[in-house]
Amino acid sequence: MRIALILAGLAVTLVAHSQEIYRWVDKDGVVHYSDQPDSPDAKLIDVIESNSYEAADAAPAASDGPGDADEPDDDSSVSPYSSFSIVSPAPDQVFFGADAVVNVTADLQGTLQPDHTVAFFLNGNRKESDALNTDYDGLARGTYFLRASILDGNGKPVITSQQTTFHVRQPSINSPQSPQAPPKPKPPKPAPKPTPKPAAR
Repeated sequence: MRIALILAGLAVTLVAHSQEIYRWVDKDGVVHYSDQPDSPDAKLIDVIESNSYEAADAAPAASDGPGDADEPDDDSSVSPYSSFSIVSPAPDQVFFGADAVVNVTADLQGTLQPDHTVAFFLNGNRKESDALNTDYDGLARGTYFLRASILDGNGKPVITSQQTTFHVRQPSINSPQSPQAPPKPKPPKPAPKPTPKPAAR
């Protein structure tokens, strides 16, 4: 019995260090394990390495396949656009009057894809457009924050512009809508010509 325990311990040691293990039973009924077939009755048995299960558990975390939720697909990881920005209005531009029309224009480096749309966000309010420009009118006096995004077919942003700010103010005497140039000074009047004296007789 003691010999069997020793052999069993040897078998465990061999299993931990080698994949090819042979097993046989001698004439006395003792089971033997070895990495060499020392008996014609020895049979090769399959042994799983002790660290194989760790590798299997770690495999999903390192997976780069399409089923990995943390990694984007190859098609979606490459944006078709290199840059996207708002070129009008200029930062902190001022518009006067409630009837002022704010023309918004964006610049996109790349061709707008057929299933993509442009969305403008004015103070968080979304306005979609098929073009890279839109107009806002009837805006109340105040400060406005504007940005734009290109949305894919699922409504997810593909690229987003920087945020810009503009202001709408009411015209007043101190800040008229169209400041007038100061009047040009009038040229001085010519001096009156002296009256000629009558000639002496």
